[in-house]
Amino acid sequence: MGDFDNTKRAIGVGKLDDSQRKDMFNKFKSAGGEVIKEKPPAKEDDGRKSRPEPKVRQGTVSRGGDESRSGSRGGSSSTGRSPSKEDANVSKSQIDSKAQYEKEISSFTARFSIKLKCWLARVTPFGSSDLTPKFMHDFSIRAKQALIELQYSGNELLANQQYSPQLSKALDRINPLLVELLAMGQKLYNGPELTDITEPIMTAPESPVAIERVKNQIYSLFKRMYILYPYQETLKKSFAQAYDELQKLEGKPALIYANKKRKVLQEIDTLFDGFFDRLYLVIIRAENKNIPLISRYMENLLGITPEEKPGQRKSGENVPGGKQVETKEEKEAENASKEEEKKEEEVPLSKEQAYGLRLMQMYSIPKLRKKFDPKNEYANIPDADKALLALFYFYEFDDEYSFVMTTKKIDIKPGSINGVKVDYRQKMLDIYESTRTIIDQFRIYHDILRELEKHKANPGANYIEASKKLTGIEQKRTGQSRTVRMAIKDFSLKSRDSLLTLIKDMKGKKEIVANMNDVLTLDSMESRKRLNKKPVKQCIMEAYCYLLALHDRIETGDLYGGLVELTPEQMKSSFGVDMEAAKESDSPDASELEGDAKAEVTAEATKPTEPITTEEGTSLDGQTNDSLDDLSDDDILPTGNPF
Repeated sequence: MGDFDNTKRAIGVGKLDDSQRKDMFNKFKSAGGEVIKEKPPAKEDDGRKSRPEPKVRQGTVSRGGDESRSGSRGGSSSTGRSPSKEDANVSKSQIDSKAQYEKEISSFTARFSIKLKCWLARVTPFGSSDLTPKFMHDFSIRAKQALIELQYSGNELLANQQYSPQLSKALDRINPLLVELLAMGQKLYNGPELTDITEPIMTAPESPVAIERVKNQIYSLFKRMYILYPYQETLKKSFAQAYDELQKLEGKPALIYANKKRKVLQEIDTLFDGFFDRLYLVIIRAENKNIPLISRYMENLLGITPEEKPGQRKSGENVPGGKQVETKEEKEAENASKEEEKKEEEVPLSKEQAYGLRLMQMYSIPKLRKKFDPKNEYANIPDADKALLALFYFYEFDDEYSFVMTTKKIDIKPGSINGVKVDYRQKMLDIYESTRTIIDQFRIYHDILRELEKHKANPGANYIEASKKLTGIEQKRTGQSRTVRMAIKDFSLKSRDSLLTLIKDMKGKKEIVANMNDVLTLDSMESRKRLNKKPVKQCIMEAYCYLLALHDRIETGDLYGGLVELTPEQMKSSFGVDMEAAKESDSPDASELEGDAKAEVTAEATKPTEPITTEEGTSLDGQTNDSLDDLSDDDILPTGNPF
């Protein structure tokens, strides 16, 4: 086409107007010229133009369109496979995105950031994941008190059978969410869960706490707080509005409710402003991933479902977490069902546990006081105090049985577990050395009781402040009572298990206790002990039985629970003491107690040793010395509550 262009330039086509171009065209045509087209159209091109190409392309792009369906039915392979390919590509991209996200939040930079945050917040050291004693002490005091306050306020508002139904109706007229948030705030407190979190720092106040030991409990608490986190202000308004409505119903002075509102609002701030962020740091330190606080990833990690979030309750529905108003018939039916359940749950005690209980019941409470409190230092503590009773029973073990863990007259040989040498004597000595914690914790408890006694004697002129202080001291007493009992339980558990190892060896290989059949004769200073002139294996077994009974009484028996004192029913069941009659009658004098104690010790020393038999009837101190009872797991950890 180059020659044609040259011709056009030569004749000056570009300079001609339309009329001149038309005249020139006619001249060429009259002279026999022909019209030549650059791209002659072909028939097949016309057919191609008639095809609905845009529609075909639209059908491959759209998902589920008519053209796509007709194409797949017509057997077009490329059109039918394209949606599945796109879905696969989308799924693959999501997986790649998730893997990339996981890589980002667990990178070296992210992990370094986590360690730095936890270190700056004094939650964990920089190079360790153990929780610091400072954080754990702070949590066990301030956070625990805040959770108790929320539960107390929630019970006052939602579990009051007289006013709670009217209170709920009044709040429902404003917004059903208010009652729901009150119930969720009330449920933040979980007694056994908090005990599991704070127990390690109470038993070893100066030691860090391994994060794995309290991980599950902290995750559970953080989950409940996380759900409420976006509703903090509404939660505060719920409590404030609820106390305003309660004031209208009860008609007491406004100052009382103002102080209650101030207290609960302050504790909400303590939880969400003081501890929520630090618990979040514990979570990401445990996961070792820099997870954003508000994220779908965090919700999935905590297992939060849409049904657990606020906003599910409708007006007029039952108060979640509160108590329904029960009729007299419903109460009677409930009590009857509880009695039936108790009868079904009762499990016979093992011989070892029953014998241990008999050993513990040799002294009455007045005689325990005479023996272990000769200076009357604990006169201000009531007989029903669980911490005091647990301490006396610990002193009884320490006085009569603990020497089996420390004396060199029992020949205890080192053993091996999985090829590792174990010094059982040193292990028991280490356990016994931990008893100092028990005494220190009880001194703290005794100081709290003195503080409580002083406050009751002189509460002050301001009734509101006095009531607030009284509540705080009583809460401290409850927490410290539990701490004392948990320390004794921990000691009895470790000691019991160490003695059980010796018992199983005496039953089996007989490698650890070399002189199991020798009669143990104590020196003159210790000759008064109950185990004097008994075989070594009998001494070990009796100490084990006592520890078994002590542990079970604190774990599930009469010395267990949130109440700091035994109920009258428990006092009568455990000690045969009617508390009302005891208050009216005078306690025996010191000379009478001393005489009784001497007579009992003399009788105990002179009476023949009563053998402990196995479940099969084999005597532990009989002539066949080479067989001890094979204690099953049921005997080691008996179920049920005998008290």
